[in-house]
Amino acid sequence: MNWVLFVARRYLKSKRNTEFLSLSSLLSMGGIGLGVAAIIIVLSVMSGFERQLKAKLVSSDLHVLITPEHSFPGFDSGWVPKSGVTALPAIASIATSPEVDLLSYQLSTEVVIRNGNKVSGILIKGVEADKFSRIKKTVVEEALPQMLVDREGPNAVRYPGIFIGKELAYEMGLIPGDFVTVISPSQMDGPFNNIPRIKRFVVEGIYHFGVPEQESHVAYTSMGHVESFLRKKGIISEIEIALNDSSASSSFISKFRRDLVDLKARDWNDLNANLFASMRLERLAMFLILLFTVIISSLNIVSTLTLLVQEKIKEISILKTMGATPASIRGIFVWKGILIGGSGVLFGTVGALGICLLLKRYQFISLPEVYYDRTLPVHFDPAYYLGVPVVSFLIVCLASYFPARGAARLTPLEGIREF
Repeated sequence: MNWVLFVARRYLKSKRNTEFLSLSSLLSMGGIGLGVAAIIIVLSVMSGFERQLKAKLVSSDLHVLITPEHSFPGFDSGWVPKSGVTALPAIASIATSPEVDLLSYQLSTEVVIRNGNKVSGILIKGVEADKFSRIKKTVVEEALPQMLVDREGPNAVRYPGIFIGKELAYEMGLIPGDFVTVISPSQMDGPFNNIPRIKRFVVEGIYHFGVPEQESHVAYTSMGHVESFLRKKGIISEIEIALNDSSASSSFISKFRRDLVDLKARDWNDLNANLFASMRLERLAMFLILLFTVIISSLNIVSTLTLLVQEKIKEISILKTMGATPASIRGIFVWKGILIGGSGVLFGTVGALGICLLLKRYQFISLPEVYYDRTLPVHFDPAYYLGVPVVSFLIVCLASYFPARGAARLTPLEGIREF
């Protein structure tokens, strides 16, 4: 065994007059271990939340959104008629592409929805039958058929139905069968002055996609109801595309980008870019904050080694008298710091792995209903289990170097004076 490492290991053992140094070494080791474990666990949980969010977003069938770059003249700031859209080569080729699972034309507008004294701003989307059938599969509560008509018999009139999200229903206290008033900010000419557009709907069902933001601000109804509400017949405002493989949305847009003249195509990553950016920023902030725990524990190593150097002045002088080089003396204390800090990094990494495995398997931590899932999500990213220990180990090495450099600069005479 290298004598430098042997001496460093001997210095780890406590003696009667160095019990404080041994306790300080244990505290430094424990602090580094807790810091490393906390960083890995927090990053794994936050990564789990991000993956869970992405899974919920792609489940809503909105993988690619196509909108006009500019308003087409002669169509009242809307888009071109459906016949014109299907005639466009790009849209026609997209609709027949094997990568497309569903292509849906929509007419949407921002409105204010009111139920008694409760109001909320939402986006109401008029969709076609294919899209409507998919939305109905996510419905958790639905109105009875007799709730949608005002009378029985051949002269029965069916109320326009609307599907609202679970979060919006909870906020406004709505249940299937309730009536709501939809008010559009765009005005129309009245007998005396301009008046807002108003239409009465009945809550036909409550859908649940698992994305609270969408469930709070998006409602669906048939295309005809929105057309009559806005007085825009045969006009659409956007095209939603659901792909067979949501992860291929970027390559799908690149494939048809040149053909989409005056049209803007964005995939689900672009549509939620601000959300993902904020989550990455939060993850970076948490990493830096918890990294300070490792840095503070590394400062304990600095103080421990500095005190040890003062304690071992005599031994250092003897070793130098016997021919030990400054590099060897420096190596003794660097190795001791590495043994303390490296053990803490190892224990912290193994402990974090064990805790994450327990969270993944037993799911014993419950979350409030506002979260996408009631259990704590954990994602095992190899980068966390490699990157965090490496960064922490480098901090430990740096912290160990400065006291070791001071020990290497001591001369034999400084220790001889202590005899």
